[in-house]
Amino acid sequence: MLKFIGFGLIFLAFIMILPANNSNTQSDLPEMYGIATIVLKDSSGNILFENVIHNQVVDVGTTYMLDQTFGDGGTDVSDANQVDTMCVTDASIPNGSIVPTGDTETAALFNAENNLIGNNCKGNIVFTTGATSAVSPTQTFQAGGTNFPDGTVVGGIGICGNGIKGAAFNDCDTTANQAPLLAVVNTTDVTVNTGESVDITYTLTLD
Repeated sequence: MLKFIGFGLIFLAFIMILPANNSNTQSDLPEMYGIATIVLKDSSGNILFENVIHNQVVDVGTTYMLDQTFGDGGTDVSDANQVDTMCVTDASIPNGSIVPTGDTETAALFNAENNLIGNNCKGNIVFTTGATSAVSPTQTFQAGGTNFPDGTVVGGIGICGNGIKGAAFNDCDTTANQAPLLAVVNTTDVTVNTGESVDITYTLTLD
């Protein structure tokens, strides 16, 4: 079972290299922190002093969380059901906004919104985990039946697990006790025509 220890706030960044060699980046810069509360009471239970303190998550703690979460090909964490998958979706809604949206998104919702069939997910990704970040190698999604049909409009990205599905498949895994949907990325619509492809890299930073 995937072991998630409080992530706090996360930094999410992706780079999508467009077919015309343009780039589109999206990032956010919240800080991750914990809060400790210390309360001094007298013998009757009356509060004499209370202090709420933000703490710093140290590098080895951050590394541990990243190693627990992402499949990195290492043996330091004996949990096979880790996040190791990237999926693209064509999901959108009539006003042009991109679905998935919101903190309540799940793998099941992500899959239901996606109309792509075939191999629009790449699994068994070996992330490089460091002291404060996990980075995927570049994943190339090709039109023309390799990963989706010619003319597909890519509107979003999901980062999730694949259970035992393998390296190329359709939809994030929804099996119990497998890695859940970790993150979604709403991209500018990118139409991928015959012979074209998109390269996607995902980075999660805890700092």
